[in-house]
Amino acid sequence: MSDTLLLNSNYEPISVLPLSVINWQHAIKLMYLGRVTVLETYPNWIVRSERLALNVPSVAVTRDYFHFKKTVKFSRYNLYLRDLFQCQYCSDVFDYEDLTIDHVVPRSSGGRTNWLNCVTSCKACNHRKGSLHNIRPMHAPYRPDYYNLVKKWQEMPFTVKQESWNKYLGTNKEVAA
Repeated sequence: MSDTLLLNSNYEPISVLPLSVINWQHAIKLMYLGRVTVLETYPNWIVRSERLALNVPSVAVTRDYFHFKKTVKFSRYNLYLRDLFQCQYCSDVFDYEDLTIDHVVPRSSGGRTNWLNCVTSCKACNHRKGSLHNIRPMHAPYRPDYYNLVKKWQEMPFTVKQESWNKYLGTNKEVAA
């Protein structure tokens, strides 16, 4: 479970795709080692040991600045996000679990699994297309740039663990129940 939002020393998330979150045990370990400063804690979540009681960190900032690659890793979620969870054949919008990855040039014909050959497809359209070459998606597949994908991510509905995360993410999202 991801309980603590981890920010870079400039108070921005280290990564948005995926979001830089760590579990509470790792956050307490980093705090104890002096590698992070805790900005906010959960008000009603306290962990206790024999001699110590600590509020669980909600937001922490690193003491050192971490440079990260701004290239987008090919993943199922990032592909769906690039296509805005929309089937590229019937143009309907679906939930994550109702989508599949479709290869424009089928794998059986030598097509590769990469940004330039894959699109988001609903299960029905993917089954209908099968290994055919003559059916084309509405939009040609492309390699997304990091900032473009982050902008799409910010516009998509998602929930955050605690409301205070919104000010660090530059969003105004619902809090998970």
